[in-house]
Amino acid sequence: MLDLEQKFLADGETLICFGDSLTAANPGYVSVLQAKLTENTVVNAGRGGDKTPWALTRFQTDVLDRKPDALSILLGANDAAVGRGRWADEPMVTPEAYRCNLVWMVHLARLSGIRKISIATPLGAFEGDTFREQGDILAQYALAARHAADEAKVRLVPLDAMFREEWAKHPGHTGLLLTRDGTHPTQEGYALIAETMCRAWRMM
Repeated sequence: MLDLEQKFLADGETLICFGDSLTAANPGYVSVLQAKLTENTVVNAGRGGDKTPWALTRFQTDVLDRKPDALSILLGANDAAVGRGRWADEPMVTPEAYRCNLVWMVHLARLSGIRKISIATPLGAFEGDTFREQGDILAQYALAARHAADEAKVRLVPLDAMFREEWAKHPGHTGLLLTRDGTHPTQEGYALIAETMCRAWRMM
């Protein structure tokens, strides 16, 4: 059983944030975490355009070889989008493949001695033109991330719930709310991601 009341990080520990362009952004949620978690070292291991199959190819060098105390995984937006619409020229990553890839990341991390791991769901939905093109596809990947966290017995960061709750506060709003282009968060959106992570980690 996970002790969800225990703080995710102890003072002095190193956290790697592993993800796609949402993680790589500077300033972004990682820079907010770096400002909040002053007793920890927070490392940005994001790469723009990453999907979980591609991310696995750099997992050894960007995560395992660095020997962090803790690992945060946030992937899924690109997994959901490829193979559809404007990204139809790339192979599709199904929700099941995405789930399996997340579980493999946790497994590899544990084999290397990393015991503190969290999986964040993708945001609840795309916005604006991207939503009109892709529909509510992100919901399937958010559910798959939840299944992966349950199966691997790691801490879940429910960014899907945060996103839906923020939208519920703005009835009648259309277009862009938490993202600047339908996918990439505004600075307010990044701050909400960092806050949701800290709450899930019991770091605030």
